[in-house]
Formats: sequence, C-alpha cells, structure tokens
Amino acid sequence: MTDAHSHIDSCITEVWELLERIGRETTDSPGITRAAWSRNEEMAADLVRAFARRHGLQVLNDAFGNVQFLLPGVDPATPCVTTGSHLDSVPHGGNYDGLAGIAAGLAVLAAANADPVNRTRPFRAVAMRCEESPWFGTAYLGSRLMLGLSTLDEIGDLVRSDSGKSLRHHIQHLGYPRTDGALAPLLNSGLVTSFLELHIEQGPLLESDSIPVGIATAVRGNVRFPDARCIGAYGHSAALPRRFRQDAVLAVAELALGLDGYWKDRIAQGDEDFVFTVGKFSTDAAQHAMTKVAGDVKFTLNIGAAVKTSLDAARTLLFDLIRGIENDRGVTFELGREVGTTPTRLDTTLIALIEDTAGALGIATRRMPTVGHDAAMFVRAGIPSAVILVRNANGSHNSDEALDREDFAGGVHVLGRAMHRLANAR
Repeated sequence: MTDAHSHIDSCITEVWELLERIGRETTDSPGITRAAWSRNEEMAADLVRAFARRHGLQVLNDAFGNVQFLLPGVDPATPCVTTGSHLDSVPHGGNYDGLAGIAAGLAVLAAANADPVNRTRPFRAVAMRCEESPWFGTAYLGSRLMLGLSTLDEIGDLVRSDSGKSLRHHIQHLGYPRTDGALAPLLNSGLVTSFLELHIEQGPLLESDSIPVGIATAVRGNVRFPDARCIGAYGHSAALPRRFRQDAVLAVAELALGLDGYWKDRIAQGDEDFVFTVGKFSTDAAQHAMTKVAGDVKFTLNIGAAVKTSLDAARTLLFDLIRGIENDRGVTFELGREVGTTPTRLDTTLIALIEDTAGALGIATRRMPTVGHDAAMFVRAGIPSAVILVRNANGSHNSDEALDREDFAGGVHVLGRAMHRLANAR
C-alpha cells in the first residue's frame, strides 16, 4: 500500500467503533431514531466532531448545524474534493443509513492527516442534517441550507412531525448559529470541485448478486403526497349492499393495486425503474369498528423513478385512476400538498473513475440507479457528483439494517483512492 493510504485501515477501525457507539447512544427500540435537529442527532454530531478534533482536523459549523471537516493546512475557502452524508435517521430505522458515509469521510481525512505528505490535501468532509423526509415532510433540508438552495426564511416555518415545532425553533434551540468558532461558509461549485457520497445500498441487489460495491448512475426522483386522504361514508357492515357503499378502505386499496398493476406491466416490458409505496394507511381510531364500513382513510403515497418521463407518466396514471375510482365508488380523494424532487443523473466521468478505482483494488462493482441522497442537491448546485453504494443486508429504513465491516472497509478504500486521484488531477 502506498504512503498516501498507509493509515487508512487503522482509521477504518476507529470510525467503525464510532459508528457502533453512536448506534448504542441513539438506540430507540426497535432500531435507531435520530430525528432531525433533535437531541439524538446533535449527540451524533458531537461525537463526530470530537473524533475529528482528536485526529487534528478542522471542525466548522455552519449557521444551521451542518458540520464541515478539513485537514489542518487547508483554508476553508479552498476548492475541495468533498465527501459526506447525513446524521439523521428515519423513526426506528437503522444505524448506517447516512452515518456510514460520514464515518467513511472522516476515515479518509484522518488517514491523510496522519501522513505528512497529505496534510494539505484539498479534502472536505461534511455531516449534514435532515436528509430524511419524515421529520418535516420533505427531504434534504440540511444540504439545501448548506448549499444555499433554500433559505431559513423560505423553509423555517416547516413543522417537525413529532414535536409540532418549527424548523427555525429546532435550529435555534440547539444553539445555531454558534458563536464559539469560525462559521463554515455556504458551499457552492466554487468550493466543491466534486462530491462523492458513500452510502449503504438500501435495497437487496448487491446482496443478491454477491457484489460488494455499487456505483449509482442516477438518483431517483419522486412525487410524494404525505397527507393524502380518501373520504367516503360510514355505514353498517352487514346491512349495506355493495352498490350503496362508499368504502374508503377499498377505494385506497384499489388505487394501490392499480399502481401495482402498472408496476408489474413495466417490469414485464423490461423496465424496473418505477417504484411506489403506500407507507402509511390508517382509518380513524375514534370512528372505525369491525362492524362499520370505513368512511375515512388517511394515507401517504410515494412514487419514484430515475427518468423524468417515467415519473410524469406515473403521475398522470395516478390521477386517471383516482377519477375512475371516485366515479365508481362515490368517494373523494384529497391528496393534499405535493412534494418531490426531479430525477438526477450523476456524473459519468466520476462514475468511470470510481469503477476504475474499485477494479484496481480488486473490488467487484455494478452500476445501478439509487434512491434519494444528498448528492442530488450537490448536482442541483452545479457540482459533479457520484454515489458509492456499499452492500447492506436486510435493506434500510428498518431496524434490521445491517452492514458488514469488511464491506464498509472496501467502500472506504474505494472512496479514499478516488478522492486522492481527483486531488492529483487538479
């Protein structure tokens, strides 16, 4: 191993211990919960800051609680090869979604700082807040603020789902912006030459194919309705014939099955890009009963695709299905606010570089689309970006999420080598 990478294995061991400690500290059985701008997310931020300082790295907080890490000899205004991911988790999720990417970046920077030759490498790592959408009903809030894509004036009144308090309140409650050090600058294409995000794969493909590393070709866009509702009419379960029923449960079920049928047709035609999920589905606890036809259902709907035309076609189908179900069943759908992101193509030059780097290390890879990651916001900011996916058993957004240490180490080696190659090419 060359001098540039001679310290990476010991740093991987240390960040793995950091990952495990944060997991223990933020356990919320079943699984892990690090709500955006919460005590648990701040605890994770404190632990990664402490790790970075122990390894001699610069630590800078921005006005919103995102954290930037730099090698000691690097001016914060220097254009840098940048890596990182997010601190938060979904409710009762896994420990590695997001956090593994932060740990990987810290390992690369700590290893570089341990080698006198590399202490002025133009490297930056970031730990971002609130990538997950359940907390404020929309994703990427931390990276959007960090990159200047959104302002606190624009999004500060968003309300966190568990607390009922505003985004602005939560940021201020944690003491941001802090006055105990230099404020990290907003990032842009002048300060970030490229962005590489290491992230666990959140599905089964790498595990199924026995391939340790994936290289994302695109980040799926999505159309989401977090507050959807179907209104029918309550009735007696035994006395009401079908033709008189306005059954909200069956109406939403028919909508879901219609989208599922479309999904199966797409797969049969060789296109596996489309996905959709009904993540929440509930009748009114104050009114529902075994002997009542349900007159009210609240649900969420999340449609995703890596190609905009696919996303647009699915959205059109959704409204066509709704019109037909409303006419047939006498119900009314109120989808509420619509949020989402456009599909994002990742940088082909970076994809090829990562593929070549992994090949040189003897690590097998496959190209594949991926789900929402902060890298999509870097692309929106005009920054060449890529995502390195690490094999992960049991999927993600669940308490059984698992990451093998050796797979993580392989991903960190690929990330580190790729970052050094990019720095050398400047």
